[in-house]
Amino acid sequence: MAGLSVITGCYGPALRDCTVSCAAAADCAQGQVCGADGLCAAPEIAGTCAPPPDGGPAIDAARPVDAPSIDAPPPPPPPDAPPDAPPMGATLRVQIDGAGSVFVDGSGVCSSFGARGDCTYDLTLGAPKTVRAVAIQPDQRFKAWTSSTCGGQGASCTFTPTVSTTVIAKFERP
Repeated sequence: MAGLSVITGCYGPALRDCTVSCAAAADCAQGQVCGADGLCAAPEIAGTCAPPPDGGPAIDAARPVDAPSIDAPPPPPPPDAPPDAPPMGATLRVQIDGAGSVFVDGSGVCSSFGARGDCTYDLTLGAPKTVRAVAIQPDQRFKAWTSSTCGGQGASCTFTPTVSTTVIAKFERP
């Protein structure tokens, strides 16, 4: 037993300032006080400890790192989407028949050369989208949109998607 007191007598854990949460001075190590910020620290810096970078609670040296804090509220459950809410995003498929390009405002250009006239873009449902058909060879011209989304509109087509959508631009020689 005498050997044990010798060993424990030379061990004195030192707690770093601003690492242990407290409610009263009795919660803190010798030489520390409980600051107004709820953290144990030396008297000269008590109450000035910055919160942890992630905004979480201070480290409690008496609690294992993986153990949940008793006084911390549980995280809120994720919000449920209403059952009739449409998905947040969808796709726009652009197909080109002939020699032309379709400019998808805010997204890019689909060309019958580089992508062989079949491109896909992300859409936000409910947000208006404009596509513009442009011939890329002098002997070609835009004839029509052959898909229902833009059918009957000119070379510039504006629509508001409610589902994934396909537009098909037809180009031909005059």
